[in-house]
Amino acid sequence: MQPAAPRHVYLNLDAIRGVAAISVMLYHFSPFLAAGKVLPSSYLAVDLFFLLSGFVIAHAYDRKIENGMGFGTFVAIRLIRLYPLYLAGTLLGFFYLLVKNRLIPAEYMPLSEIGTMLTTGMFFIPLVSEAYHTIFPLNPASWSLFFELIVNIAYVAVFFLLSKRVLTVLIAVSLALLVVASIVAGTLDFGMTGKTIISGLPRVCFSFFLGVLLCRSMARYQSGLGLLRRGWWVEAAIPLTLVVFAIAPAGDARIAYDLACVVFIFPALVVIGAIAPTAPRLSGLYGWLGRISYPIYIIHTPMLMIIAGAGKAASIDPFAHHPWFGIVMATAVIVIADIATRIYDEPLRRFLQRLMQRKRAVA
Repeated sequence: MQPAAPRHVYLNLDAIRGVAAISVMLYHFSPFLAAGKVLPSSYLAVDLFFLLSGFVIAHAYDRKIENGMGFGTFVAIRLIRLYPLYLAGTLLGFFYLLVKNRLIPAEYMPLSEIGTMLTTGMFFIPLVSEAYHTIFPLNPASWSLFFELIVNIAYVAVFFLLSKRVLTVLIAVSLALLVVASIVAGTLDFGMTGKTIISGLPRVCFSFFLGVLLCRSMARYQSGLGLLRRGWWVEAAIPLTLVVFAIAPAGDARIAYDLACVVFIFPALVVIGAIAPTAPRLSGLYGWLGRISYPIYIIHTPMLMIIAGAGKAASIDPFAHHPWFGIVMATAVIVIADIATRIYDEPLRRFLQRLMQRKRAVA
């Protein structure tokens, strides 16, 4: 038995995650903000999320699993963390389609089809069909959560086989497959459709297991990168994240750029964020960015559909009122995400955690 790892809150990584989540939201809100794409490389934030997830999960659960945490307990904890807000986002998409049927009869969708979307969505079952532009039509951003759960389950299922050597081989194989998939697609922006769902597997496996390996190698980085403990490294890393998302190479340079980000730049950002100290006066802001990052990500696409649909139903052309319409949308999502975290997600998760603990105690 090894002692449990001391609790460490990576506020810097929380800040990077929060900035990435807001960037994805602005990217999807582009038609309401500007004539072109806002932060056009923000789809790479998903790869950054996978990397951060692998790092944080390894930090939080490696010792616990070594000390006896079972497969079922781990999966239950992850579902408690992810499912409440995921369900809320799915129900928002369901509500949007029902209201759209009533207000815009010309775009009526059969209730049986909406019911299928809801049923599959609630059980994390992707709809692999050319009829839909995404594998989770009610909440398009959920595609990455689907892969997140798959790789989480793989992590705990084969945990005792995941030595550093095995991780290195797994990462190398995933990278090779990722390179092939990116050459075929011309970008790393895949995994969310029925045609590209298979390509999503190397995408998540590479970044997630690289995050696990980075976490397990932190002792070496901490001793070799003492310089990062001084200066404003994190405050420089956060704007760098926005710069990365703002650059939009064309042609073959897009493939090289995307791969360079996920292989070199994002791991460097995570190492800097994990080692560098947090400025005390910024700790509250960084913690808040971390708290709202997942809520923003998982509810912003159904909120986009609802707000834009409401404007359309009211004979307001949201595309003709940028950037103000988009700014209002983005601000509304941030406020709703913060409120939903405080009055819905966190209380419900605490209740479910207590319920799970009582059942374990009885058992």
